[in-house]
Amino acid sequence: APRKRRMPLVPEPFESVVISRQAVSLGSDSTMAKTWARFCPNLNIPQYRETLSEEKKTELDQRATKLWRRSIRNHFQKSSEFRWEVCAWHDAFGLIMEDEGLRMSLTLVSYRDKRPYEYVEKDDSGQITVKTRIPDGTLGLRAYDDYDLKRGYPCTVPACKEDHSTKKPDQRLSEDRLRAMMLNPECALIVDGVWGKTDLVFPFAVYEAKKGASSYEIEAAESQIHHACQTYLAMLDDLARNPDNVAEYQTTESSKYQLFAFTSCGSYWEVYVAWKFLDDCFVETIWKGDVKQFSRAFDLICIIDQIHEYAAKHHREFVMKHLEAWHTRHEKSQDAKEYLPDAFFTACEAIENMDLSDSDEVDSELDSTSGESDSSSISFHYGDLDWQQELNWEPPMWYRLKAESKTARQDKVRQTRERNRKLREELPRRQNLEGISLRAQDRPSESQAAKNEAPKRGRGRPAKASSRATRVTKTAPPVTRRSTRTRTVTRGKN
Repeated sequence: APRKRRMPLVPEPFESVVISRQAVSLGSDSTMAKTWARFCPNLNIPQYRETLSEEKKTELDQRATKLWRRSIRNHFQKSSEFRWEVCAWHDAFGLIMEDEGLRMSLTLVSYRDKRPYEYVEKDDSGQITVKTRIPDGTLGLRAYDDYDLKRGYPCTVPACKEDHSTKKPDQRLSEDRLRAMMLNPECALIVDGVWGKTDLVFPFAVYEAKKGASSYEIEAAESQIHHACQTYLAMLDDLARNPDNVAEYQTTESSKYQLFAFTSCGSYWEVYVAWKFLDDCFVETIWKGDVKQFSRAFDLICIIDQIHEYAAKHHREFVMKHLEAWHTRHEKSQDAKEYLPDAFFTACEAIENMDLSDSDEVDSELDSTSGESDSSSISFHYGDLDWQQELNWEPPMWYRLKAESKTARQDKVRQTRERNRKLREELPRRQNLEGISLRAQDRPSESQAAKNEAPKRGRGRPAKASSRATRVTKTAPPVTRRSTRTRTVTRGKN
C-alpha cells in the first residue's frame, strides 16, 4: 500500500521490507540497484581501479593490506565483537571518520557512543509506543553550531588543490534552525534518529557487527539492518515530502533517496543498498566476501570509498536542498517568530536524556545491551511544565508520544516494584498461616538426603585393574555325577 503521510507528522518506519540477493546470486551485472536506485557503486573493481591515480592506487593497497592482516589476526585470536568493530572503524571506515562534513557514531569507548534510533510501534492493546534500537554504527551528516558557521572550514595545507565545498558549514544544517523546526508543530520534521536531537543528521549508512559467522548470527545481523533501513529510509522519505502538502513530494526527483548498510560477522562482510521501490523499503545485497582474502578486502575498501564520495557530494546536497522548503515553512509560521524561553529547552533536554535501552530482541543474546537505570533517568511528563501556559502552545505530536511512552514505562516499572514489594511483605504471613517455615522449605526430601549421605567415590580417575592373574575360589558345593554304567574289575589270584 502507498505510504500515506499527513500532518501532524510523526516518524513511522516503512511497514514492510522487500529483500533481494539477486546481485550476489547471479553476478554484479544483475543488480537491481543499477536500474532503480539513485546511485550504485561500481562493483567491477578492476574497472574502477583504472580510473584512479597512481597515488590513490598505492593508498588503496595499503589500506586493504591493513584490513586483510588485522582480519586474519582477529580470526586466529578468536577476537571479541568489540575487536572486530575497532577493525572496521580504523581500516574500513577510516576516511569517513576524518571527513569534516560527515559524522559517525562508533563503539570505541563504551556503549554510550552507540547511536540509538527511535521508532513507533503498536503494542498488544493497540496503543502507539516509542521504542529504541541501537545499531553498532550509524553514518550521517554533521550539524553546525554558531561557532562552526562563523569560522567556516579553514584549510591549513599550503597550496591545497582539493575541493572543500562539501566540507564547509552550511546554514541549512544549523543546529538551532533544525531544532526550532522540529519543535514547531507546523513542521515537526525529525532530522536525527533520536527524536529532538541534531547530533547525527539524516544517516546515509548503518553498520552492524557480530563476533562469528554462524547462520544464526548472520541472520540476526541482517534482521537488525533491515529494520534500521526501514526507519532511516522513512526519515528521508519525510524530508523529501512537500511541507505544505506531505501527501506529495517536493519534485519528481525527490523520491530517489537511498541508504547503504554493512554487516560484518567476523571477517565475513555484506554490503546492502536500500531505496523506496513500489512504496516499500527495498533492500538488496550487492556484495559479500571474506576479508581474510586480500582481493575481497581490496574490493570492500573500493566500495566504501565510492559510498563515501556519494555521501559527501550527493547525499549531503540532497538533504540541504530539501531542508530549504521546511525551513521556509517554519519561518513563515507565527509560532516560529516567538522566542522560546529557557524552560522550553530545559524540557527538551529532559526528554532527550530519557533512558535509551537496547530493545532489540534478536540482538539481546549476541550483542551488548545497555542503558541507564530507571532511578537515574529524569522523571518528566510534558503536561506538568509551566512553559505550556507561558506560550499557550501545544508541543508537536512526536514530542508528546515520546514523553507519554517514557511515562508509561516508568509507571510500569513502579507497578512491578510495588507488586514485588507486596509479595515480599505477604510471604511471612502466608508461611505462618500454612504452617510452613523457611527451614522446612529448604529441607531436602528423604530420597535426596539418602543420596547425599551415600559414600562418594574419591576425586580423580579410578585405579586401573591389575593385569596379574588372580585365583578364584569357588564356594559352591561340589557336584557328584552318577554313572549308569557298571564297571567290573577282576583281580587275579596270586
